[in-house]
Amino acid sequence: MALDFWIVLQWWGTLFLVGAVAWPVTKRLFERSMTGPGPVSWWDEGYLFSKAVGMAVVTWIVYVLGTARILPFSAASIWVGLVVVFLVGLWGNRGNQSDREDQGDKGWKRKAMVMALEELFFLAALLFWSWIKGHEPSIRGLEKFMDFGFMQSILNSQYFPPADMWYAGSPINYYYFGHMVVAVLTRLSGLDLAYTFNLMLATIFALTMTMSFSIGYQLIFICHSREGGNPVLLKKKDGSPIRSGMTRIFSGLLTAFLVTLAGNLQTLYAFTRGYTGDNVKPFWELAWNIWSRGAGSSFAGEIWGKLGEGFNTYWYANATRFIPFTIHEFPGYSFVVSDVHGHVLSIPFVLLAIAILITMSLRGVPPHRRDDAAIFNNRLLRRTNGLAMTNIVFYGFLVGVLLMTNALDGPIYFGLFIFLTLIHGKRDWRQIALLVGGVLLIAGITSLPFLIHFKSFVTGVAVNCPPSFLANTKFGPIIFEGVEKCQISPLWMWWLLWGFFVYSVCPLLFRHSGLRAGIQSKEDGSRVKPGMTVEKLLIVFFVFALALVIFPEFFYFKDIYPAHFRSNTMFKLGYEAFILFSIVAGYTIASFVMSFPRRRESIFLGLDPRLRGDDKKDGGDDKWGIFWKLLFLVFLLPQLFLVSIFPIFAVRSYFNGLKTYEGIYGFNWMMREYPTDYLAIQWLNNQNVKCQMSNVKCDRFAIVEADGDSYTNSARLSAFTGHPTIIGWAVHEWLWRGTYDVVAPRREEVRQIYESEDPELTETILTKYGVRYVIVGKLEREKYKSLQEWKFGELGREIFRSGETVIYATY
Repeated sequence: MALDFWIVLQWWGTLFLVGAVAWPVTKRLFERSMTGPGPVSWWDEGYLFSKAVGMAVVTWIVYVLGTARILPFSAASIWVGLVVVFLVGLWGNRGNQSDREDQGDKGWKRKAMVMALEELFFLAALLFWSWIKGHEPSIRGLEKFMDFGFMQSILNSQYFPPADMWYAGSPINYYYFGHMVVAVLTRLSGLDLAYTFNLMLATIFALTMTMSFSIGYQLIFICHSREGGNPVLLKKKDGSPIRSGMTRIFSGLLTAFLVTLAGNLQTLYAFTRGYTGDNVKPFWELAWNIWSRGAGSSFAGEIWGKLGEGFNTYWYANATRFIPFTIHEFPGYSFVVSDVHGHVLSIPFVLLAIAILITMSLRGVPPHRRDDAAIFNNRLLRRTNGLAMTNIVFYGFLVGVLLMTNALDGPIYFGLFIFLTLIHGKRDWRQIALLVGGVLLIAGITSLPFLIHFKSFVTGVAVNCPPSFLANTKFGPIIFEGVEKCQISPLWMWWLLWGFFVYSVCPLLFRHSGLRAGIQSKEDGSRVKPGMTVEKLLIVFFVFALALVIFPEFFYFKDIYPAHFRSNTMFKLGYEAFILFSIVAGYTIASFVMSFPRRRESIFLGLDPRLRGDDKKDGGDDKWGIFWKLLFLVFLLPQLFLVSIFPIFAVRSYFNGLKTYEGIYGFNWMMREYPTDYLAIQWLNNQNVKCQMSNVKCDRFAIVEADGDSYTNSARLSAFTGHPTIIGWAVHEWLWRGTYDVVAPRREEVRQIYESEDPELTETILTKYGVRYVIVGKLEREKYKSLQEWKFGELGREIFRSGETVIYATY
């Protein structure tokens, strides 16, 4: 454990370097420019987002340099990216008046203290989840072979796109920018990928925790609403504004918990007899049959015993596979099952995009920057209505990064930007066109190096439950499949997944309705456009998230899966909805607690007496308001309890009750179960190092090993070395290539390599795919019963042997 501690510190040092280099850019993005009676900025000027900014921009620079073949992927190209980001940040902050305002000893000490505390917060979260992960660090199961293989293939590459380790001769046809981030950090840190794979999971956990904390803190920090462009802050009973640091911290911690660790109401099944497999039954049919018994100590003991039995048998993964034939994961589940997959790698960039949207939506003309004064005199930029071009350009860049990291995230957050732009209320169609077109253009430029080599495996948008007269037809991108393609989520199941969020936002919806009615008229009675307020912004987030979870009930993105045809759609959209829902719920619950009880206000009306036209200053508390608050609280607390206990079940199950610490090295399982394969992997990776030192294109060397089904141990050497094999996980390649017709012939050719008695045929196939190494190990001997190993000695030579694992070189 002591060794792991120093490894984590070395990794943290790398992350700190990336964040420090990107801090000037981040500061520019979160500068003091939100409308208010004075300079109202992001509470820490965005420091907790600096690591995500650095990871995105530095990696993109390295990626572009490698794709354009200007610089090979190496430590040198990474340092070029770091220097460029730092210099751009310094240039962007030149003449910043806010820096001069804070140059006094008191200002700098306060800044340094806040940043030090934030860095300790991040480090504590990093150490915590590294320790959790150390109880089950195995890089196997689910998508881990695939994700590790992408990262190792990138590390092997000098230029991009990297080779697909499971489809020799072709580049990766997947959104792998997040995997590229891991490769960049791995090379910069000097650590082995078998460590950094798990450390990256802990890093995303820490980033999710700290960045969502910052968002939750900021939302309370600004205000509840605006009247005439000025903040109307949350107020105490005496009318003074609430500025308590503890209140902000509570909001931040609650938001961080909901985004990072919380689950859904499906944990209700822990209090029932439960169900097995996919045989989902309504929870009311599974209640323990003990309530008809009489009272007494034995009765109480039986209740306790039944509850304990339910807690021990509850299967946490059912919370993500509840509605039949669908997937509806969330970050808390992802951090437990430990797949460093696209949807997980995307989370820091998603939270960064949400924070940028908050700053842009609530931004006013910055009063303190000389260069901004000149910017807003420009006719073109004046049409952005107060938005700094820095944020517009960077948000467009983020949309492109999200597209390359987790494909649907790009369109999702571009759509959210459009929604916010349309609903802002103070922009005409020319301003809207400028903003939307600008973001789209920058996103296209950012993702162009990726899109040139990527072929989408989504063939269109299909209609769920199509009418019979349109079955098996297509109109443009809209597909009407057979009438059997019909899956409707039962309402009670849907509510268990999303009901907590819908319920928790009720105070916000009612309060906003009253406030809006109170400020939409001028003194002369004419209507005014109210602009954007914090709560209006959050309602937009809520409505947009609600649309994301409703969309799969009517449409789905068509891929190869027959029965689970809307599974990926619900997965990708629901994941982002969960994050947005959690942010809105964190703010709403925190503001509800802060306002309880408030003088002469109902939480459902939530109106300042001035906004209601009520000039009375006396009268005490509104009894009906207190009643509704208590009623809301009575139903809120059990729901909050149910979503909060999910990580207890998940961590206990996946990490074996945290009983045995194994370390964060991800190959310990292979050393135990496949020791000879492990040595073969180490030998091949040493060949990678030798090739890189001699400037040979190691990424194009191919091997051949046993192919197999997805989520198995097949294709393990290609995954763990990055050397492409002829075919790896067949169904995954079927998805990525869009048809099984290109997969099936390769599987047959691999079989012939191992079982054919014709050396010439075998040599022809090996030459066709540029195979340099033939692997014969335990899995090959198990799968190919008619193995003709003798011919490999004739076609090449044995260059490695450990037990039953042999590697033959073909030339």
